[in-house]
Amino acid sequence: MGSTCKTLLWWSSPVSSMLAHLSDYDLVKIAEEIYADPARRDGRSLEDIVQQVVNASNGTDKLSGRLLTFPGAPDMYDHERHAYAAGPPLVGIFAQGQKLARAVDGFIVTTSCCFEPVGVPYCREFYRKRGQELFAVGIQAHELCWTDSAAVVPSDARVKAFLDRAVREYGLRSVLYISFGSLFFPVATPQLVEALLDTLLTLESPFPFIFSLGGQMASLPADLIHRVNTSGKGLVCDFWVEQRALLQHGAVGWFLTHGGFNSVSEALTQGIPFIIWPVGGEQPINGALLSAEPNPVAIELFQVRTGPQLGPSLHSNTEITGMVQAASEEFKATFAAARGARGAILRANAEKMTLALREARVGEAAEEFKRLIDF
Repeated sequence: MGSTCKTLLWWSSPVSSMLAHLSDYDLVKIAEEIYADPARRDGRSLEDIVQQVVNASNGTDKLSGRLLTFPGAPDMYDHERHAYAAGPPLVGIFAQGQKLARAVDGFIVTTSCCFEPVGVPYCREFYRKRGQELFAVGIQAHELCWTDSAAVVPSDARVKAFLDRAVREYGLRSVLYISFGSLFFPVATPQLVEALLDTLLTLESPFPFIFSLGGQMASLPADLIHRVNTSGKGLVCDFWVEQRALLQHGAVGWFLTHGGFNSVSEALTQGIPFIIWPVGGEQPINGALLSAEPNPVAIELFQVRTGPQLGPSLHSNTEITGMVQAASEEFKATFAAARGARGAILRANAEKMTLALREARVGEAAEEFKRLIDF
């Protein structure tokens, strides 16, 4: 198409996590340098070393407790950087993404300064110094996501009936919606998923919930699904549900999510706060960002990590064990907080963020689209 054709990389997540994935270190180059030294190679294949470099995320092939800094998001230690509940990080995506990021003329990111007041300006300047441009085009979701229309309703009769009944029996914003998205699921920790459902089913004060199993990796034992669906307290949907319609139903008040930004974006258009269970990818950074002061919109779960903590945590004051009992206790405490004073603060913050994002959509984000067109 010629040398004047511009190429851009679309990143549908916060810019803080984009830097962490695409720009911090040249993962393949680091692995190749280690592999070239027989002593450092220590009998490993190049593929094994690349995986270990990705896991460490600190410029080496070993976790060392190094502090990692992300502009606009909370710092974390290298051992806090990844969640392994969906399996180890996908090396190919990291390596090819870095290669692509060095070659493009710019980046389109679905965020705004109102959401990332530090991250967006920092990254814009960072990439300009590399001769690249960054366009922060705002939260991009279907037009109907931005409406308050009661006409947007779930098409499945079971889902609609459950939500309508929850409003009658428990009131508006009483339902917890659970989904790990279309690509992820905590397959490495099924015992913690079962503990989550056991906790919800045995709460003294019911917290009605809908659990969507729409993802490719998502599954639950048949007997557990039957137990939930006959309890009257929850509904497991082992079929595709229209997430947008659920989030816009007046019954849904909380979203337990992996922190993937497509899900986050859809919920933020409706002012719904989060409970974050990071599973993989950029989700630990997203969870830290969404739960950070001064205006958090989420509670982040920590006892759902895959195994005991490898070192100190900058975000949790309790020892992370990865055990079922600890996770169950955290679930109970989190649900109590969500339905108490802390939850009210998070909901107010989420509603303010929704208004800011709507204003940005016709203001800042619209101007960014004009810049993109001119580019």
